[in-house]
Amino acid sequence: MSPPVAGEPFAMDPSAFPAASPALLHLLAALTRDEDDTGPFERLQGQRLMLLAVCALLDSLADACQPLQQRMAASLASYLQTDFPAMIAEEEDGLLPLLRARLLLGDDFDQVLRQMDEEHRLDRRQAALLAADCEALAGGLLPDEAAVLFSACRAFAEQQRRHLAWEDATVLPLARSRLTAADLAQWNRRARARRKPRTAAPGA
Repeated sequence: MSPPVAGEPFAMDPSAFPAASPALLHLLAALTRDEDDTGPFERLQGQRLMLLAVCALLDSLADACQPLQQRMAASLASYLQTDFPAMIAEEEDGLLPLLRARLLLGDDFDQVLRQMDEEHRLDRRQAALLAADCEALAGGLLPDEAAVLFSACRAFAEQQRRHLAWEDATVLPLARSRLTAADLAQWNRRARARRKPRTAAPGA
């Protein structure tokens, strides 16, 4: 199977993980299920579980043999360029505007939301840099260069695990308790609008 193309949605490449069973690949497909009948919290949870799985792969990249490293790096770069920013967009364009509208006087949540915005900004920048480095690894890197990348992969993975745990303890419980059925329907409409391919302009 050919390496992922930059900008294409992430898909698990079985050749990158030859020990993966069909059951494991089915599990990964379940995490990325994105259909019209999927609830927004269910969809977001699947994205977050996929990120945790990717973090484990980032941690283990240094331990793989070189051919496997190169195949893994191509898939990881694709994820960081597509699915990772899509998960952040799910929160920033779907969840957070609705949650802000449901905040009450005395919630004292402004600092939490500012921190979330700042961490997302840093996450996007770091993911873009790491994706470029993973693409370089897929093409072959010198041992010293690869060692720097492996350290960056582990640092990014740990940062993401801390961020997810923080959101689980602060943002998501409040969102689940405050968002209404109408809010969830609106969130789903926004998600469908983001996924809908843009139609080409007449004469393009």
